[in-house]
Amino acid sequence: MTDEGYIPDNSLLKKTAPYIISATAIACFILTVFCLSKNINLIYPHIYYIPIVFTALIYPKKGTAFAVLLSIIFLFTTFVISEAEIPLILENLIRVVVFVGIAAVVSRISILLREDNLKYKNLMDSSGAASVILDKNERIIHTNQTFEKITGYTLKELKRNNWVSIFDNEYRGKALMLYEKSVIGDENNRKNDDLIVKSKKGDEYYVLATIKHIHELELTLISLVDITEKKKTEKMVAVQKERYKKLFQQSIDGIFIHTCDGIILNANAEALRIIGMNLQEIKKTSLKSIIPVEFHDEYEMAIQNELEGGKIFKLETWTESRTGERIDLDLRSVMVDKDTKVVLSIVRDITLRKKNEKALEIALKKLNLLSSITRHDILNHIMVAKMNLEFAKEDVSDESVRNYLDKSALAIDTIHHQIEFSRDYQDMGGNPPKWHKLENIIDSCAGSQHLPPNIKVVKNFRQIEIFADPMFEKVICNLIGNTIMHGGAVNKISIDIEEKDDYFNLMYRDDGEGIPEKDKQKIFRPGYGRNQGFGLYLVSEILSITGASIIETGIQYEGVCFEIRIPGSDVRYTVPQQDQ
Repeated sequence: MTDEGYIPDNSLLKKTAPYIISATAIACFILTVFCLSKNINLIYPHIYYIPIVFTALIYPKKGTAFAVLLSIIFLFTTFVISEAEIPLILENLIRVVVFVGIAAVVSRISILLREDNLKYKNLMDSSGAASVILDKNERIIHTNQTFEKITGYTLKELKRNNWVSIFDNEYRGKALMLYEKSVIGDENNRKNDDLIVKSKKGDEYYVLATIKHIHELELTLISLVDITEKKKTEKMVAVQKERYKKLFQQSIDGIFIHTCDGIILNANAEALRIIGMNLQEIKKTSLKSIIPVEFHDEYEMAIQNELEGGKIFKLETWTESRTGERIDLDLRSVMVDKDTKVVLSIVRDITLRKKNEKALEIALKKLNLLSSITRHDILNHIMVAKMNLEFAKEDVSDESVRNYLDKSALAIDTIHHQIEFSRDYQDMGGNPPKWHKLENIIDSCAGSQHLPPNIKVVKNFRQIEIFADPMFEKVICNLIGNTIMHGGAVNKISIDIEEKDDYFNLMYRDDGEGIPEKDKQKIFRPGYGRNQGFGLYLVSEILSITGASIIETGIQYEGVCFEIRIPGSDVRYTVPQQDQ
């Protein structure tokens, strides 16, 4: 870049200027000598205007000094050759004043032109737009740094190319059309449009092109605003919008977008299918008209207390289709925009699920009734068989026969225990989990299992509650029952709670005989054991319903240690009664 502004920089003229100035100055001196020697006083003074004006234009800051120097040489030559002819010296002295005055005026004009040119050049260079100036022949004469950065070409390279070549092939025709409209002054048509610039490296830039033809200067200004990021953002937004539109319309759940007052703004295809209306019809209704009246108060309370607090409102409700069919719905609402109070509600048709749940509930009731009746009948027959066996043993004196009768009685007892277990197993998981106060359960089990008074129970924990299956009491009862039955000479039972990172360990210990290492895994299998063999298996199954588990880690002859691992969310501390 030069300090010449946007005026074309004639480098050849700049290079040859010193030689031209020197040559014309010498020529003026020679011509002055020749004319004065021949008494010619009219021609030679006017030749001095050439080097003076040329120097003032090319070197404006040195133009006046050069004119003074040349004037001194001019006067000295006149004085010497004319032999101090007073009228001629006075005449040339006036010409010298004119020389210096012309040099000063031309230098000042040149400086002002350069300053104006630099102002417009700096303005263009500091502009955020990529700018280029074309002459009347559509040749590039100046660009700013932004333009060179986008195109990847230097000014010298751009001067050798046609300005249209910077655009992608597909957009060159549009660029030429914009240029032609600007040249002919067609104000009714736009002079800007979206184009694509193809850089030297092959990169593409989306630009907003503005072309302005300045008729007074016969120059054309082209400004290109880089909108690549904007275009990428618009494309990304369009893709995301289309994606969410597909998700919205193709969702297997019904989706309503509505205000807090229930006015429906939009609904997807599944929502329209459930309600049995088209979009225009449903926009004339409200969400309250879809759900029964008995749920209106609950929904209004949810909007005030839950939705505005950023929570999700859940409701199982129903609606009636246009054909009069009842459709069960799982409704979930969340406020998506607190400023505009826009709510997103998702409804799922759970009619089939409700029918299946009802059918399953009826089937379970029938199965439970059948099992109860069957179990009752079997237990009655077992009681009759045991009584007959007892009568038979009294009437039989043969010892071998009595042995067979004892074995039969043992088999009947096993059947009796298995039937009792089937009743417990049937009840397991039949009701939802609940919170159990551990201290009360331990005290209850110690009484129901007839814990001997010599066995001390130590509870090393604060008052806590455990969230588990309603049959959780059987877990503690089975453990105490095993201690009584298999522990031997037990003096103490201790129960502790250890809090870990995300779970609790409930530790049940006694100081009895313990369990051999080889049996630690077998004891939780169904049918293993010296008696019914279902106690610890039932314990494991009850705990698994709420995600808990049990293992035995004690040492033989030092006592048992049952570790019950309970999820952290299923244990809570309670405030002692006296502290309330």
